[in-house]
Amino acid sequence: MLKNTDTCLGCGSHLQNENPNQVGYTINLEKPFCMSCYRLMHYGDAKAHHHPDQLPDFEANSLVVVVTSVLYLDTILNSDIKRLGDHQKVVYLINQIDLLPQSTSKNYLLGKIQKNFRLFRVLYDEIILMSAKNPLDIENLKDYLKHTKFKNIYLIGLQNSGKTTIFKELTGNKEALTMPKAALTQSILKGSFENKLIFDTPGLYQSGYLHEFLPYDTYKDILPKQEFKPRNGYMKLNDAIIIGGLVAISVIKGETKSTLFVRDEVKHHLTKDEKVLSVLNNEAIFDIKMDQYITEDFKLKDDVKYQFTLADFGLIQFMGPVTLRIYRHPKMYVSLSEGFFR
Repeated sequence: MLKNTDTCLGCGSHLQNENPNQVGYTINLEKPFCMSCYRLMHYGDAKAHHHPDQLPDFEANSLVVVVTSVLYLDTILNSDIKRLGDHQKVVYLINQIDLLPQSTSKNYLLGKIQKNFRLFRVLYDEIILMSAKNPLDIENLKDYLKHTKFKNIYLIGLQNSGKTTIFKELTGNKEALTMPKAALTQSILKGSFENKLIFDTPGLYQSGYLHEFLPYDTYKDILPKQEFKPRNGYMKLNDAIIIGGLVAISVIKGETKSTLFVRDEVKHHLTKDEKVLSVLNNEAIFDIKMDQYITEDFKLKDDVKYQFTLADFGLIQFMGPVTLRIYRHPKMYVSLSEGFFR
């Protein structure tokens, strides 16, 4: 195993042996990993890490590669990231497309992304659809980066978007951790690729994701990992679907087709709107129970496919026009957009 200099090989934090409550703490400064990373690797014990909420400073004449999960496309449309193209060349890597069913039209997906980027004035030079798990996609990315003129390449994006996985594939780094723990990378990791420097930056903070509500041992088994198996349904007035005990959606006007995209292990339960809260609070049905729920109504006016992004654990699509009521924790992130894929 490699021996460290002064940073943790797993998360990049500065190693220190003075304060056990601060990131980077280790008993022995000669060891290559901080205690948080060591315990995560060997015992699955996840301690809190710092969540940066600001973009890093970039060297002049750099290429900024925004890595985003296909599940997080909605976050780009309203974040500061979309203005990066004012000063840097920006490439968007839409990662984790392997989560989408194989029947998904990649051309349709790309067209929808381009349309939304234009509508929300997201500045970019290239959009690349890929899966960090696909060796061919990695080779294509290497070929693309090899032929850029930029010597410094920064990987940025939300937590759990796949930045570190891509960083390791590009640089040959074997030590950086790629577990599904939010905010694992603490400081910038640096490596070389061809004659270029690759920088893996800490994942940017997004409020309302599962790590704010659930322990690591629970949410790591909820986050999507493999290709979705769509769950199709038809919902009439007063019908409701409860998803994993985390979110419920009821039809309060009209009727609609629905398609749910979540991990296989996430159970769903069909009921009526007036029974939603009693089911959510029934521990015999769901293992997960929030301490409180609020409701919010959404009127989907047009005869198009809409998409709710459910924190970082899934998506559900509905055909409008219809009016829906969502039950969620008041701090849970749920957003509505036009569907990005079909």
